[in-house]
Amino acid sequence: MQVAQKLAERISLVPGNNQGKYPFSNSMIIEDDILVLIDPAADLEFFIELSKTRKVDLILLSHYHEDHFWFSYLFPEAEVWIPEQDAFALVSLDAFLDAYRLEGEWREDWRKMVSEHFHFRPLKPARLLKEGDRISFGKIEMQVLHTPGHTGGHSAFYFPAQGVVFLADIDLTKFGPWYGDRTSDIDDYIRSIRRAAELDCRTFVVSHEQPLYEGNIKKEAEQYLAVIEERENRLRGLLQQPRTMDDIVQARIIYRKPREPKSFFDFGEWAMMTKHLERMIKSGEVIQDSGKFRLAS
Repeated sequence: MQVAQKLAERISLVPGNNQGKYPFSNSMIIEDDILVLIDPAADLEFFIELSKTRKVDLILLSHYHEDHFWFSYLFPEAEVWIPEQDAFALVSLDAFLDAYRLEGEWREDWRKMVSEHFHFRPLKPARLLKEGDRISFGKIEMQVLHTPGHTGGHSAFYFPAQGVVFLADIDLTKFGPWYGDRTSDIDDYIRSIRRAAELDCRTFVVSHEQPLYEGNIKKEAEQYLAVIEERENRLRGLLQQPRTMDDIVQARIIYRKPREPKSFFDFGEWAMMTKHLERMIKSGEVIQDSGKFRLAS
């Protein structure tokens, strides 16, 4: 079982199992006048024990993804707050699947996974979070920063007095950003990453893999941004010749090689590559003709 790591007075990190790799994510706890969990998906044993010994008053979700709400079901009495642009995805399982743009076989595979493994339950949040909201939990004050791109409502949680910020899925991993959902946007993500890198913080907390970054993160942010451009450059190379969507998926630009379960990773390739194609078509760089994509020149 994971052990909470103190970051500041009343603020702790719960590291995710398997180094915070999906489907786990790093979580935070605020122990103030009320007990607050942020993205409770780090470790099942930790949260089961917490549910037996403490009353959790509030769950803050940075966005609607399954690897962030995962263990919320253990705390049915807690209020749940979520960014207002993301609340639509949790009103029903079909709304959640729609938010991911899942159809056909992919949709049915995810329906089973999200309902059975991640314990999805329809949610009516008690509060919708917005950019600039200042929230006091007692002695701790938090500010909401809207950082869209990963999802339309993705938000960071900033504790200015402690110099701590939770960046959620601006996670600075070598894999790079995920932007495959209906409301995801590559250019929004780029702006959000740059905003995060300019924050004057002592400690940056992210959702996956290495949980903590101390001091300046500008170098890590630039490396993270470079993954987006690297993917797009590889797609440019592929589109020197007309390619179908299936050709693009099979090129494995995102995951680099075939992985199992095939349905899960094929969906990931499709979701991310369609976002690049939309961006490049909008800029005039790519043309879609007769079901195939190619560079305009």
